[in-house]
Amino acid sequence: MRILYPFAKRFIAGEDRATALKNIKSLYDQGFLCTVDVLGESVHTEDQAIAAKSEYLALLKDIETFRRPVDISAKVSALGMDISFDLCKKNTKDLIDAVRHHTIRFDMEGSDLTERTIKLGLELQKTHKNLGVVLQAYLRRTDQDVQSVIEQGVSTRLCKGAYKEPDAIAYQSMDEIRENFLKQAFRLLKEGNLPAIATHDEVLIEKIIEFIEREKIPADSFYFELLYGVRRDIQKVLLDKGYQVRLYVPYGKAWLPYTLRRLAERKENIIFVLKNIVREALGLGKFSKS
Repeated sequence: MRILYPFAKRFIAGEDRATALKNIKSLYDQGFLCTVDVLGESVHTEDQAIAAKSEYLALLKDIETFRRPVDISAKVSALGMDISFDLCKKNTKDLIDAVRHHTIRFDMEGSDLTERTIKLGLELQKTHKNLGVVLQAYLRRTDQDVQSVIEQGVSTRLCKGAYKEPDAIAYQSMDEIRENFLKQAFRLLKEGNLPAIATHDEVLIEKIIEFIEREKIPADSFYFELLYGVRRDIQKVLLDKGYQVRLYVPYGKAWLPYTLRRLAERKENIIFVLKNIVREALGLGKFSKS
């Protein structure tokens, strides 16, 4: 399956930390911020969870000299949540103790982990303010979860959601997902704590920019967040407009299961990647022409 790496490396900063850091530093030199994801999830032993924590700790050590903040994306399944809630909590606290002026942010996974992820995030954030969460607009529960993070002042990244979920817990049509994304994005922009609006959807970005301008939302009070290697034209346009732009940058040797899992979960993921490669290459996006 090594033949897939030339395709995957467009979206992955490297197989090792040293390579990833070179790419991350280049992005910072261009004016971007980064969310760094150490690839790997769903560990099954305590030793595996501790190994994942050790890689995060090594990453935090290497970015100590970064003056601008880095978001460290941590998956609770990689830190041992499926083994023990308490093990995951201990591993997370060890990371928070080392994070300094950066942020640990719980990435969101499948719905079987949503409640435990949010529970742990809200619990730890009461005493560790540099802990953030991610919420998915396609989940029906997200309306109440947004209210919770606003009330507690938790820094939140809002995305559409990429996992296949049943109708009982998730909106299925893109119109419904977009509608809820905008509703929750507007709430977070007005009332949230440094929210990140994570989407490549130009329809949504255009409406969000209109809202920001109409409501006079300060540009330093939120972020746009996009995936590394996806719609680099939009990334640059948003940066040139004076917005804070953060890129989600994964790295690690688990690039193959990451790539295959993301593409296999929903056929829309494959269409999304291929469509946006073409749109960027041909300059078809409205923002690339702004």
